[in-house]
Amino acid sequence: MQTLNLMNTMKYILLLLVCIATQPLLAQDAVIYEKTTKAFQENFNAQNIDAVFELYSAEMQEEMTKEGVARFIKGCHSQFGNLKNLTFIESAEGINSYTATFEKISLVMELKLNTDGKITTIQFQEP
Repeated sequence: MQTLNLMNTMKYILLLLVCIATQPLLAQDAVIYEKTTKAFQENFNAQNIDAVFELYSAEMQEEMTKEGVARFIKGCHSQFGNLKNLTFIESAEGINSYTATFEKISLVMELKLNTDGKITTIQFQEP
């Protein structure tokens, strides 16, 4: 019986240590996402295409091109207005979801960043 209690105690201690060890990584990840979402919002509202383009990963830059990013940003801005607020919803499978409150509509923004904090996935969809 004592061996069983000792094993259970050791499992809980190990679980606690894993949680403590991973917490700084999750907090660091949250800081990177917060910095990128803030920069995206500011540059989206200012229609600063170059700055938005620089937030994209090299792969996304190749795939979208600066002209494609310009069409995306200008199209969204003319259709939805300024991006007033981004509110975190959840993180699932490496993608963070936010409620994106624009002047004319609220949408869900899905965002994935690489390890350098660059955008690898971004899309807006209806809730």
